[in-house]
Amino acid sequence: MWRAYCSVMSIMRHIKTLMLLGYAFAAPLVAQAIPTSGSIVSMELTGVTGTSMEGYYTSPYFASVGPSGLTSASQFTSSNSFSTMIFCDDFLTDVGVGLIWQATVTDMSALSGISSPLSTLKFDTTGTASRQQQAYMAEAWLAEDILGVNQSTSAGQTKAAELSYAMWDIFDPSGALSGLTSAERSAALADVSSAYSHIAGDNPNDFSNVYIFTPKPTSASQEYLVVDPFPPESVPEPATLSLLAAALAGIGFAARRRRKTSDS
Repeated sequence: MWRAYCSVMSIMRHIKTLMLLGYAFAAPLVAQAIPTSGSIVSMELTGVTGTSMEGYYTSPYFASVGPSGLTSASQFTSSNSFSTMIFCDDFLTDVGVGLIWQATVTDMSALSGISSPLSTLKFDTTGTASRQQQAYMAEAWLAEDILGVNQSTSAGQTKAAELSYAMWDIFDPSGALSGLTSAERSAALADVSSAYSHIAGDNPNDFSNVYIFTPKPTSASQEYLVVDPFPPESVPEPATLSLLAAALAGIGFAARRRRKTSDS
């Protein structure tokens, strides 16, 4: 029994190490893909989730993001671009799959401590800094909420669509919800209210893993948010990666050694 217990515990430790190693290697790939705030990038809308409500596809969409100046789909390659889910905060501009545009990247943290609205963003640029901060934090909250929805069910798809309409309502309160049923409108408005309630007391630094991709010029296309599941501060140092890689090698060596012992 003791030998069996030790074997189980050894396996569990190995699994935990493998999980940590997988996270360590995944994190740099995602974190490094997000351009720095202020960068100009090229974006190509490559797909939709298939979820729709009242005739409109809803977030998340899928896009390729590459260096500025790319103008055709063939120019986006695995070596110069990355694919990501994007969340639309703009109901006012129509786009279609295959559209390519240039965008300015803004880290949500850039909204912290500002005395006047950021002109690089598409919305709330003529109001107050506080209003712009609150609106974009609410957008970030809703985008993260959509990520937490299980869209493998019809109920989940409906909830994600309602959250997407809530995102649209923040910057287009007069028109985004006009085509919804009364129940759908009430659900979206409840999501807007919930978002603002949850961010009360927060500041933009609390959403440092969220990036705003604003079309350049701002009238050219829709604005999107990208949620980075592995923010830069979570990226392990190279030395840590080396230690984890060594641990994995040790696991493999120990496993081979046990097999050799048992065979003999």
